[in-house]
Amino acid sequence: MKVSDLRSMLVMSAREEAIFRNFDLPRDAFYPMLLSLKIGGAWSYSSEHLKSISVMKVYTSYDEFTKTGNTIEEIYLLLDPETVKTAGIVNRLEKCGNREERVLLTRPYSITLRAERIIVARISTEKREILVSEAAEKVVMFTGPSAFYAAHEMEHLEHIEIDGLPMWAFKYVTPDTEPGPE
Repeated sequence: MKVSDLRSMLVMSAREEAIFRNFDLPRDAFYPMLLSLKIGGAWSYSSEHLKSISVMKVYTSYDEFTKTGNTIEEIYLLLDPETVKTAGIVNRLEKCGNREERVLLTRPYSITLRAERIIVARISTEKREILVSEAAEKVVMFTGPSAFYAAHEMEHLEHIEIDGLPMWAFKYVTPDTEPGPE
C-alpha cells in the first residue's frame, strides 16, 4: 500500500468520526452504514442496547446526449427498526453468510419500516461527496431490491436464518426440452 493511500484512508476515518459525532450516537450504531459505504450492500448490527440496519437505494442519472451518467446512492441507517407493513411477494435467489449456495425464497416487493432515528448518507459519484443528514420522518418504504435487502437484514436482527429451496432443486432445460405453449 502506498503511503499516500494510507494517509488518505486516515483522513477519511477522521472525517467519519467528525460527521458521526454530530448525531450523538455510539460509534457501533454506524457499523452497518460504514459497511454499506465501503463494501456495498445492506448490513445489520445488534447489541444488547441497540439494533441498526443499513439499506441502499441506488439511482442513475444518465444523459442520452452525452452518453454519460452517474449513480446516486442513498444509504439509510435505521436505528431500532421495526416492520410496519409488507406487500407483495417476489421469488428470488439469495446467499447469506456462511451458506455455501444460494436458495430460492420469497421476499416482500415493498416493506415499510419505522425506526427511532433514520440517518441518510447520499453519495454523489459526480461530485464525489457524501452528504449525511438525519431524516425528519421516522418511517421509510423500500421497494424492489431495497425491500428484499431490508427484509433480509430485519431477519438478521430477529436471528432468523434464511431457509429456502436449494439451487440443486432447479433443473436445466434447453430450448428443445422446454414445454411448448399449450
